[in-house]
Amino acid sequence: MHTLVFPPDANSNAYIFADLARELRNCGHEIMVLTTTPHYAVDQASLDRQPMVPGGARWYMRSTFEGIPCYHVVVPSRKGGMRARLLTALRFHLWGSRLAMKRQFACDIVLSQSPPLSIGLMSSWIARRHGAKAIYVAQDIFPDGLIRQGRIRNPLVILFLRILEKWVYRSNDAVCSISDGLVAVLRSRVPGDTILRTIPNFVNTDLYHPLARENDFSRARSLNGQFVVSYVGNLGNAQDFSPVLEAAASCRDLPITFLLVGSGIKEQKLAEEINARRLENVKLVGYQPRETTPMINAASDLCLVLLSPHVRNFSFPSKVYTLMACGKPILLYGHPEADVARFVSETAIGWVVPNGDLKGFIDTVKRLYQAPEELRACGHRALRAIEQRFTAEAVGRQYDELIRSLLEGPACSVN
Repeated sequence: MHTLVFPPDANSNAYIFADLARELRNCGHEIMVLTTTPHYAVDQASLDRQPMVPGGARWYMRSTFEGIPCYHVVVPSRKGGMRARLLTALRFHLWGSRLAMKRQFACDIVLSQSPPLSIGLMSSWIARRHGAKAIYVAQDIFPDGLIRQGRIRNPLVILFLRILEKWVYRSNDAVCSISDGLVAVLRSRVPGDTILRTIPNFVNTDLYHPLARENDFSRARSLNGQFVVSYVGNLGNAQDFSPVLEAAASCRDLPITFLLVGSGIKEQKLAEEINARRLENVKLVGYQPRETTPMINAASDLCLVLLSPHVRNFSFPSKVYTLMACGKPILLYGHPEADVARFVSETAIGWVVPNGDLKGFIDTVKRLYQAPEELRACGHRALRAIEQRFTAEAVGRQYDELIRSLLEGPACSVN
């Protein structure tokens, strides 16, 4: 498994591949992980559980994740901005490719996930060196989002990235993405002789499941007795927090608390705006360990997915599944044609408000504040959908079938 982030790093892609590693091992596969040292959301408790020890050279470390050997290329300890991320990716590719040539990395399959896009090219090269097959998992479609957002404008850079994208899809034996909408975008880009499949992300239902409304987190944050509207996740450019602040200003006289949990490049700006507008009904909480998230969800009456206008069919937030597994209704603010918006509407697990409709967002929050039965019904539907389609076992079996079809072996029979 080849990934930029993996435990003890703490972000959604790290958790996704960690959960997948468990399931593939349950299906009888022997797993080895090539990744980086923690740099995204460093959690001391995770580091204590999975300590780093020196590797055979100064530029890599080793650890063990639940018995799975992990090799970590040493990178700067902070994620940083675009330039820092580029340098981290280059260092990972340079030293990671050298490390992967060692005999202990002999394998049958190299499974990689984006970001970055370039990891798909490096993984295919590593696979060829070992006579293996390569599978690339597109967690998002790069560079479409950044181009639409206007953060990449140089025509030569765009041309280079398009060529790189085409090369990645052509060099892998299989390309997977996490929703039908993303696969529809990829269909015209992936060559006909490359396998293209939709395999959704999934949720660890051992961790994410319904809990008591009143718990240690709700008591510590004085949330009991409040109607809690929460967002948990990255505070970055892909999220639009303007409706939350406007709703908070409009709901000052109601017992409604807006809870924002996470970290990212917008964190400081959000704190400043909350203070400037004196929004005492907004609680901005920094990064919390993954194990705390189920309690945060349990303490919430309505859970938010907030997408910036440029985010359409270029990603599918994994938090949707974790909210569903906790039996929580979702209010999505984003483009109505985004794949995740269609998913929320079609499964009837929540409500969708289009970007720019601040009044619609505020009215929806106020209406649902007075509709507890409607909220509970949505939560029940979400929980049933997870149990039927998005458990780790169900999705792990799809990856197992793809791997064994590439190797022409029998599929996993684990229930």
